[in-house]
Amino acid sequence: MERCLLALSGTGKKEDDFQTCYEKLSSQNCSPKIIIFFSDYEDLWYYAKQLKEQFPEATSIGCSTCINFSTEGYSEKGLSAMAIYSGVECSSNLIYEVSRHPKNYTNHIREALKSLTSTDNTCCLEFTTSGFRCEELVLDTFEEILRDTNIKVAGSTAGSNIDEKTSAVALNGDIYIETCAFIFIHNLEGKVQLYRENIFRPTTHQLRITDVDCEQQRVYEFDYKPAAEVLCHLLGVKKEDLLQTLKTNPIGRIEGENILISEAKQVMPDDSITYYTRLYNMTRVMLLEIDHFDSVWDETQKCLKKLIPNPSFSIAVHCLSRTKLLEKENRFNDFLERLTSTLGKYIGVSGYGEQIMYNNLNQSLVLISFE
Repeated sequence: MERCLLALSGTGKKEDDFQTCYEKLSSQNCSPKIIIFFSDYEDLWYYAKQLKEQFPEATSIGCSTCINFSTEGYSEKGLSAMAIYSGVECSSNLIYEVSRHPKNYTNHIREALKSLTSTDNTCCLEFTTSGFRCEELVLDTFEEILRDTNIKVAGSTAGSNIDEKTSAVALNGDIYIETCAFIFIHNLEGKVQLYRENIFRPTTHQLRITDVDCEQQRVYEFDYKPAAEVLCHLLGVKKEDLLQTLKTNPIGRIEGENILISEAKQVMPDDSITYYTRLYNMTRVMLLEIDHFDSVWDETQKCLKKLIPNPSFSIAVHCLSRTKLLEKENRFNDFLERLTSTLGKYIGVSGYGEQIMYNNLNQSLVLISFE
C-alpha cells in the first residue's frame, strides 16, 4: 500500500472532477487517515461534502485556492487532493471570529493537542480565510499555546479567483468564513521539516518605519518622510507607477538573519501605503529586488536534500503574487518541475499569505516536508 496518493482534475465540472479524484484516492480499498484538499471557491462546499461522505473515517481539511498545483499538474478550476493512509496520527479543530476574538478559542487548540500521543515530529497545518487582516492575531493565538512545544506551525491564507476578500476554509464536510481550520499531524515515520524560499534579494536600501497604523496595516512614513515619496525616490518611478514597481521590489522585514516579505496592497492619496501583513513602528526593513530564479531553486534543492533526502510527501504554500510573477516571466512550469524533482509527491495551495511558525509573510514559498 502506498503511504500517500494524489489526485487532480480541472475540467471545471465539479461532478466529473470529484469522480476522477475519488477513483484515484479510493484505489487502495481502504480509508485514508487524512485528506488535504484545495479547490476553486465556488465549488469548495461540494468537494468538502463529497469527501466527507465518501471517506467518513478520514479527517478532511482544505481551503479555496487561486490555483491548484501538485505532482499531478496544475489547474485554475476543479479539485486537488492528497490522501495520507499510514504513518500519521492527527487531530483537528477550528478557531472562530478570527478578525475579532480568536483567543477566545484557545481551548480548541488545547483540546486538539491532548489527542496526540506525542508532539515530536509534529506540525500544525492551518488555513485562514482572507480579507480580515487577522493572520497575525491567529498566529499569536497559536503561539500562546504552542510556544513551549516543539510543534512546527505553517499554513496559508485561503485564496480565490474572485477577489481577496472572498475565500473559505473546510473541515470534515463543512465550510467556514472568518475562521481558521487547523490540523496537527504527527509523523510516526520520521521528521517534519519547514523551509521558506525567497526569490528576492536585499538591495542596499535599508529603511525604518516611523509612523504606522498596525491594525490597518498602513505605513505613513519611512525615516520620518511620506512612505510613497521615499519609495518613489529610491526606485526612480512616478507615484502612479509605484504599486506595480513594488510587485518586483517589495520590502522585507529584518528579523535576525531572516528577511520576511511584506507586499504592498495600495498606494493612498496621502502617500501612505497599505500592506498585506501587519507592520510595526520602528521596524527595520530592506528594499528588495528579484534574485536569479535558478540559483534560488538550486539552493532550495540543496537545503531540502540535507534536511530530508527522501520525503514521503510535502505541502507547498505559494503566494498568488509569486505565481503571477513566475507566469509573467514564463517560469511557472520550470518552478513546478523543480518542486516535483525535489519533493516527490506534493500538493500546493496558492493564496494571499504564507505563514511559517509565528510569522505572516507574502510573495514567498513555504514547504512542509514529511520524512
